[in-house]
Amino acid sequence: MKVLLCDSADEVTRLQFALLARDPLTEIQVTTDAERVIELAAGFQPDAVVTELGLEGPKDVELVRRLRDAAPLSAIVGWTRLRDPGRLSRVLAGGASGYLLKEDGVDEAAQAIEAAVGGAIVLSRSAAALLGGELSDALNRVAELEAEVRQVHEQMEEGTNAKSEFLANVSHELRTPVTVAKGIAYVLRNPSVGDEERAEFIEQLQSSLDKLAGLVDEIIEISELEQGTFKLDIEYIDLAPLIEQAVREVGTRYPTVPVLPHLPLALFALADGSRMYGVIQELLENACRYSPENVAVEIRARVMDEGIVISVTDQGVGMDRDVAWRSFEQPFSTGEATLRKEKAGAGVGLHLSRQLIVRHGGILWADPVPAGGTRVSFCLPSRAGARFAAPPGAA
Repeated sequence: MKVLLCDSADEVTRLQFALLARDPLTEIQVTTDAERVIELAAGFQPDAVVTELGLEGPKDVELVRRLRDAAPLSAIVGWTRLRDPGRLSRVLAGGASGYLLKEDGVDEAAQAIEAAVGGAIVLSRSAAALLGGELSDALNRVAELEAEVRQVHEQMEEGTNAKSEFLANVSHELRTPVTVAKGIAYVLRNPSVGDEERAEFIEQLQSSLDKLAGLVDEIIEISELEQGTFKLDIEYIDLAPLIEQAVREVGTRYPTVPVLPHLPLALFALADGSRMYGVIQELLENACRYSPENVAVEIRARVMDEGIVISVTDQGVGMDRDVAWRSFEQPFSTGEATLRKEKAGAGVGLHLSRQLIVRHGGILWADPVPAGGTRVSFCLPSRAGARFAAPPGAA
């Protein structure tokens, strides 16, 4: 067997001794120069070239490539202290017959060199463990990436479905007020309509237009939130009058569903008044929409250490947690199928409400009520010591 060794003087001596111990007839040439080993390989044409991969001069794949060009029939074996799985992979991919780590000892290296001469691809124990660990990590990462890709795909599908549902929802929500407005406009063109009847028609027309404007405003606000252009006008305000006003307004829209407020005399918090009014109104409307006739909806407000907590509870069919989560997290998600939308709205309000509460520095959540129904609550920050106190500057 003819072997060409390239390494430092001490390492060459160690490996040369091990090779001769296994076969005293082994013909060995040595060098400590990476450039010189290429010349020797071309002239000597050994059965194996065993070289350190980190010497001065050509390294790694470049050294292997030049050795293979110089001695095409030789087995090129890297013998190194470099525990680098990337280097190991590149060297083997570049045409090397083996990668041996010196930490595994010269006896194992000598045995592996004989196997490489016989045509085998050889790795020392530590090199195999290093490559195996890298392969395992790579496979795990591939599995993680595949899971992430599946998740992204599912989210894209959900987003596509949500947008499709939104278009169907909006078309449904717009159809009724538009149809009403068109019908009223047609009636109002009739000069024979009396003043009292005309006033009623105008009031209905105003209500339809308000509903359309509200839906458009909600969509615009969601767009501003997603684009980062949304702004709040935060003040230290009393929420109790806002809640009472929302209760009265929702009561006129759902006269068959009593709304029972349980409020302190004053409820000061840091909030944008108009935005919070919209949130409270949305939660009350959702509760009334899903409540049976003559079954009360309750709204409660409490002052706690964490802040102001407001809860709206209905006794309707209830909302599953996953449906509630979708409604909060995904705009245009509703609790009902579009084709049977006796109750569901456009699906904008709950998502927008949660975003508004979060922008206020608060949280919003929903819980099913054991006896049936749903309780939606949110918590807003309040100033320390502000319980039932007058706002700053008040007499």
